[in-house]
Amino acid sequence: MTGLIAIDESGDLGPSGSKYFSIAAIIMLRPRNLKKASDMLPNGEERKWHNSTPVFRRNLLETLSELSFNVVYTVVNKNEPLNHHPIYGNKLYEEVLREVLSDAMEYLPCKDVNIFLDGCGFIKLDRFRQIVSEEASKHEVNTKQVHKVFSNQNKCIQLVDFIAGASRAKNEYNDDTIDIITKRVSVARRR
Repeated sequence: MTGLIAIDESGDLGPSGSKYFSIAAIIMLRPRNLKKASDMLPNGEERKWHNSTPVFRRNLLETLSELSFNVVYTVVNKNEPLNHHPIYGNKLYEEVLREVLSDAMEYLPCKDVNIFLDGCGFIKLDRFRQIVSEEASKHEVNTKQVHKVFSNQNKCIQLVDFIAGASRAKNEYNDDTIDIITKRVSVARRR
């Protein structure tokens, strides 16, 4: 049996703009477990946290909370991290991505996995595959497919965008929407 990890980010990587940056992953055995939530997303369109109403966000996360999957995420206060050593740009992205991947692999329900990352420009596919390979080796996980995909091509990526957005909004705006899926969250880090 092959599991799935889908990963997306929220926020920007520079010292200005958003105060927080987050990366989230959903971990599941079967993507069809998310069908009820993915059916809420329009076909052929890209529905994301930032272009959805608060009512839609809450409804989607309430639906997700009833389904079978796990979530891990890391949220970073970019200018005032808990370790007092701010980093930005690709270095920040890679460091948080590696941490989320490692956490996600800890909660895989099997040893074979496909991993999909939002098709952002923050990391090249070869570098992403290298990080995945290193983490998979540490966790004794067998990766089958490792791809970057655009969210309009993959509803799992759209769903994890809502989780990344909600985790960042909790810290940035004191928005409690992420609390709806608390029972699905296996690891929530704040740095």
